[in-house]
Amino acid sequence: MIRMNVFVKLYATLRRFAPDDVELGGTFLVEIDTPTINGVLKSLGISAEQAKIIMVNGIRITDYNHNLSPNDTIVIFPPVGGG
Repeated sequence: MIRMNVFVKLYATLRRFAPDDVELGGTFLVEIDTPTINGVLKSLGISAEQAKIIMVNGIRITDYNHNLSPNDTIVIFPPVGGG
């Protein structure tokens, strides 16, 4: 199995899955076994229900099986609430 590095930014309630030393809006390195969005979510312990808006290199992605490339930047937002 080949491991790959990607960069991740987590926002709002998902920030709890980031390392403690990562600042608000900060990027951190994640090593994944499966080069897909699902692989990133699994490695961070985030469920698909928790990750509703996902961007890869600035482009919104809705396919959780989207193939990633080394050093891609993945930005993940939780569902947006409001009233």
